Amino acid sequence: MRKKGASIILLVLILSLILSACMLPQEDDLLPPDLLQPEEIIFQTIEVELGTIQDILEDFVTTASSIRYEMTFHNRSGFLAELNVRPGQEVQEGDVLARLDTGSLYIDIQLQQLEVERQQLLHEDTIRFGATRLARRLSELDLERAELRLQQLEEEMEKSSIIAPVDGEVVFLNNVGIGEFVPGRTVILTIADPAFIQFEYTGTQTARIRQGMEAEIHIGSQTIPARVSMTPTNAPEEDRDRLRNTIVFTAINPDDLPRDMRIGARHNFSIFMDEREDVIVIPSSAVTNFMGQSFVQILENGMRTERDLDIGITSRTHVEVLTGLTEGELLIIGVER
Repeated sequence: MRKKGASIILLVLILSLILSACMLPQEDDLLPPDLLQPEEIIFQTIEVELGTIQDILEDFVTTASSIRYEMTFHNRSGFLAELNVRPGQEVQEGDVLARLDTGSLYIDIQLQQLEVERQQLLHEDTIRFGATRLARRLSELDLERAELRLQQLEEEMEKSSIIAPVDGEVVFLNNVGIGEFVPGRTVILTIADPAFIQFEYTGTQTARIRQGMEAEIHIGSQTIPARVSMTPTNAPEEDRDRLRNTIVFTAINPDDLPRDMRIGARHNFSIFMDEREDVIVIPSSAVTNFMGQSFVQILENGMRTERDLDIGITSRTHVEVLTGLTEGELLIIGVER
């Protein structure tokens, strides 16, 4: 009985081996592995040529005024009662821009105005009814005294007020609030006179600009010829702190300026600095800059090669190559895959 069971087990194992062998893939069914083909690269190139390049400095200027009024309370101290302007606001000559607290001064002026009117009426009656010479003189003195007192009160009010001296624009406003104490000689605001327009530049290229250089200010679709009239080295002593990093341009013909010029507006400007002809000029997009070194890629004997450059004039779209390339070489400007 045991021998029969062992035979059955052996038969099952043999059948399993046969079935497994049948399920294995035949050698003819195996597929060869795919061969990896290198990706084809096509270089876009241009031939290095001689050309002309211009050095044009371009940036922004800010519209300003050469006439500014720094407004204070005539060396008076006190608590701020009124502040009637905001930065950029246009003001008219005679506008009350700010005022210190004057207590009852405003009422005192009104009362004194009534007193002057009263003395005028009395003086007219004295003359009309043929009073004595003494009475007329006393009446005159009373009227003069009343007028002098009114003048004194009005001057006191004027010294406690800031009144616009011209039509202009507020270009600076002190950060002082109503009710705060204002020490004497404190500049509360600055008014710029828009009748005296100039353009100020404080960018990164100030060291390249010299007095007398001609420029073009681009205001909308209009181009205004201008000239450098002031640099930090020749600014007036009283403006040296404010203009220590500023280049000032003025219009060659002020009548060309638009009449709606606004203080603080920004405009493009350009200055022709230099021009070179018959030099190697390439697109700036082909130049790579890394760690202070400029380089390009050229196609040499079908191979891509890097070449270090020394750069001269740089424009918005092109650069001058001083050394590193020769005329006729193939400059790589792109790659197609």
